[in-house]
Amino acid sequence: MSEISETFNLAIKVQEEFLKSGPFPELSLTEVHVIEAVSKEKFPTMTNVARRLQVTVGTLTTNVKSIMKKGFLEKEQYEKDHRFTILRITSKGYEALAYHDRFHRELSALYEERMSDDQFNWVLDTFEKVIVGLKDYQENLRQKTIKKSIKSSSRGR
Repeated sequence: MSEISETFNLAIKVQEEFLKSGPFPELSLTEVHVIEAVSKEKFPTMTNVARRLQVTVGTLTTNVKSIMKKGFLEKEQYEKDHRFTILRITSKGYEALAYHDRFHRELSALYEERMSDDQFNWVLDTFEKVIVGLKDYQENLRQKTIKKSIKSSSRGR
């Protein structure tokens, strides 16, 4: 089982090294993933992006400030409703995303080179099952936290 953890940890380290060796060494992997989350949101408010990343708005705010200083993101008022501020990716941000996507394509090609089609498809199917299992586990943890919170608040009355 340690091979699984080692694989994920190594993949993250390799991704960080890929990023640092390229045209955007000032970006952390976390910051690239924030930019990526913004790109996937139809309405990229701080709340929506934080929810997608499963972090607090406060945590996201810290990251966004740093990313904005580096010129990869901007904030702007939503023109249809000025109560909302949306995040916008700059051209530099899109370049960083393209570079990040290149890493994923290269990594995928690396896996495919080392496996037969059947092996590669088996790995993909297995990862899909692992993802479902992790999401179920995460939901169970959340439910336990909610029950614990309800229990402790009812004791305080």
